[in-house]
Amino acid sequence: MDQATIVTHTLPQRTARENALTNIRALPLLLALITLALGLVYLAVIPPWAGPDEPRHFEYVALLSLKGWFVDYDDVNPAVMNEIIRSMDAVNYWKWGVSQWKRTTPGELPADFAAIYGGGAHQLHQPPLAYLLYLLPYKLFADGGIRTQLYAMRLVSILLNIVVVLAAYVAGRELFRQGKDVTDPTMALAIPVFVMLLPQHLFLHSIVMNDHLAEAALAWMIAILTRTLRLGFSIPRLLTMLALVALGVASKRTALYGVAILGFAFLVCVLVRWGERRAAPAQKSIWLAGTVIVLSLGAIGALWTWNWLVSSQPQFVDYVLRVFLFLPSQEFPFQLDARVIEPGAMPLYLSYLKYMFISTWGHFGWMNVTLGVWAYYGFALLSVAAFIGLAWFAVRDFPKLVMTQRATLVVFAFSVLASLFLIIAVQVRYWDLGWGGDPQGRYLFPVLIPLATLFLIGTRAFIPRARYMLWFGGLVGAMVLYNLIVLGFFIVPFYRA
Repeated sequence: MDQATIVTHTLPQRTARENALTNIRALPLLLALITLALGLVYLAVIPPWAGPDEPRHFEYVALLSLKGWFVDYDDVNPAVMNEIIRSMDAVNYWKWGVSQWKRTTPGELPADFAAIYGGGAHQLHQPPLAYLLYLLPYKLFADGGIRTQLYAMRLVSILLNIVVVLAAYVAGRELFRQGKDVTDPTMALAIPVFVMLLPQHLFLHSIVMNDHLAEAALAWMIAILTRTLRLGFSIPRLLTMLALVALGVASKRTALYGVAILGFAFLVCVLVRWGERRAAPAQKSIWLAGTVIVLSLGAIGALWTWNWLVSSQPQFVDYVLRVFLFLPSQEFPFQLDARVIEPGAMPLYLSYLKYMFISTWGHFGWMNVTLGVWAYYGFALLSVAAFIGLAWFAVRDFPKLVMTQRATLVVFAFSVLASLFLIIAVQVRYWDLGWGGDPQGRYLFPVLIPLATLFLIGTRAFIPRARYMLWFGGLVGAMVLYNLIVLGFFIVPFYRA
């Protein structure tokens, strides 16, 4: 399709300092180098196995290497577990890690991961793609020992963080672009800077996790989607976004957010084109017919693919329905009864939101390096202020934006809300099965770009245009200071105590 017709407004007058931001050469390279340096700092202070599920993620990669093919729970290998457990013992994991097992005699070690983690002893139900990526450094440093392999795999996590930051940079520039001009350079740059400097994000991207590839895939899907909403759909962009969603889904279930986001964005894009003032009735008819054809072809293709999978790959279909999508089944039943929706369950759901909130801002290690209640109260006040600012922005400034910018921000808001809903829905499933819930802020990181955008818009809503650079400098300074405090007073002392 052709470039979307844009209802133009007079570009706001930029200050000389804002113009200087747009003239910084090789800005993406600078962001990448800073992200790499920060990642190496966190990698240096985080002991081996100090990240959530890191031993189990490493086990998955080791089993892939050992088997040479995809793995499942039948492939659990005691020798692989024992090697990891010995390495965990060498760094005194039992002092600061999460473990059900407690040493009772000197030199004693747990028999296996089940002794350490109970029912969730392994991560072998996860999709394989992220682990296949980690398999490259694992094999490359096969002669260097298990700790060398782990740190080499952590470098891949840092590189994936660079990919996310660059996607945030592209998304910011596309959102605040009008023609060849970036109308709001401070906000366009603030988005990748916030993503780059968020300590919880830095911590997690310095350890081995399958979350990172899924997040990187959705980050670039969002960046390309932002450009698509500005320019209109094209076949290459559409295919690229679909491929990125598939890449993410093959890495982790959280990438399913992308399916809902793309579906909603498609409807928004259709409405934007339908509402364009310059569109003739014939053009609107063509767009409507094209939309119906695309949706029909997509539905037919999806139905044909599913029927083929049911007939030729029944085990894969069972995995998708029962384990990956976690739909109700005989093994994992679910009933929307009074227990789930009664008022007494509401505090539980609110606690899920609380845990996600604090572990987005900073709840490090195995969710056991905490900042203290007053720090979280401070972040809560900041978030409330940002929400009020966002509401004020919606009333005062949102109508002044071009239609494509308004559409993008609506899609961003939907992205955050849909992700929250899906996270809570999965936790309710866990609770209904008696497994307990463990929602974490990292489950929101696939939509960190939309979340950061809305948060930053809210925090700046009451700042006059002439003070935007001051706001940007304050943001950078506050984030740098927060990292220094987190590292110097919480993370390093916790592991060296």
